[in-house]
Amino acid sequence: MSARINKSTNTTTRAAGKRHSLMGRLIRLSGLLLTAGALASCATGRIDPTNPVGENAKQIDGIMRLSGYLATAVGIFVAVAVVLVIVKFRERPDDDPDELPEQIHGNKKAELTWTLIPVVMLVFLAVVTIPGVFDLSGKGDGRTIKVEGQQWWWQFSYDVDEDGTDDIVTANEIVIPVGEEVNLEIQSNDVIHSFWIPQLNGKKDAVPGRVHHWRISSPVPGIFYGECTEFCGLSHANMQMRAVVLSDEDYNNWVREQLAPATTPTAAAAKRGYDLFGRHCVSCHVVNGLYESAAGGNANLTSGYAPNLTHLMTRTSFAGALFELYKDDGSVNVADLKEWIRNAPGQKPSRPDNRQGMISFAETLSDSELDDLVTYLMTLGGPPPLMPS
Repeated sequence: MSARINKSTNTTTRAAGKRHSLMGRLIRLSGLLLTAGALASCATGRIDPTNPVGENAKQIDGIMRLSGYLATAVGIFVAVAVVLVIVKFRERPDDDPDELPEQIHGNKKAELTWTLIPVVMLVFLAVVTIPGVFDLSGKGDGRTIKVEGQQWWWQFSYDVDEDGTDDIVTANEIVIPVGEEVNLEIQSNDVIHSFWIPQLNGKKDAVPGRVHHWRISSPVPGIFYGECTEFCGLSHANMQMRAVVLSDEDYNNWVREQLAPATTPTAAAAKRGYDLFGRHCVSCHVVNGLYESAAGGNANLTSGYAPNLTHLMTRTSFAGALFELYKDDGSVNVADLKEWIRNAPGQKPSRPDNRQGMISFAETLSDSELDDLVTYLMTLGGPPPLMPS
């Protein structure tokens, strides 16, 4: 009699312990899922893949949402099935712990069901997705802009006259007219990069020796943010970009300004800065009409290119779009621009000793010389047609 009571008590204790352990695991799993959901809902700063604006981005978003809905349905079904199995086949206090449950070998209906349903869902997704993949990879009817990735910034070249010559060359900010689907010819001058402005389209790799076609467009003016999404070295995380979408009038005005060559300044400080630029900067940077020795990929860098500075002040950012060129009040961000020239490797990790990134001028230029050089740079165009909000 005592043995039966002890056995029953031990069985009840084991069952209670298992229920407590199961409850603890479910609570921890719920906490993990809630944390994951909270992290997934966090904003990524200015880069927002959840708010597509361009038609291509909306097409990708639609496919991703459809996949997400199907995955959610499958996840809910599996979770409900698991809970039902746990509840129905849980160990009960009066169960004999040494007794095995009924053994069933195979169930063709169940096996066919859980095989055919995923197959049908995957075929459906393929039918929806594959045409979109080919459509996104196709070339549109609009103008073409050449996109070149290098460590660690982006160059954009425009053949305005369609004569095979790059009439406009700018850095880190691609400027396009509103409502027009623009073709991109994406390539790399050093290692593999990946072009991504999520509100306008998905990712497209930039590969040395190859040209990949892509398209972007926006139905509304604005500034849209992107970044390199292929690890490309020391400052990969600082290789950002912006797409500036302008009204037709603003875009035409921007093109006219970009086509105008720079002129020699006459003010004393700017003239001194102009001379300093000629002594220290022309081995890498180009100013159309004045300093063009580094044109055509002749810069003293692994990629062969450095940002063209002809119309620097018409941009909203510098240093791979890492720093704002203007403050909130519209004035030039002189402090950061000066510090960038003084010690670029200290502001953005790079390897100037390996011809990757801008060198430091901390031991070369005095404070007054830095002021003069910044004064000259401030004469190079401006202001930009749109400011970041």
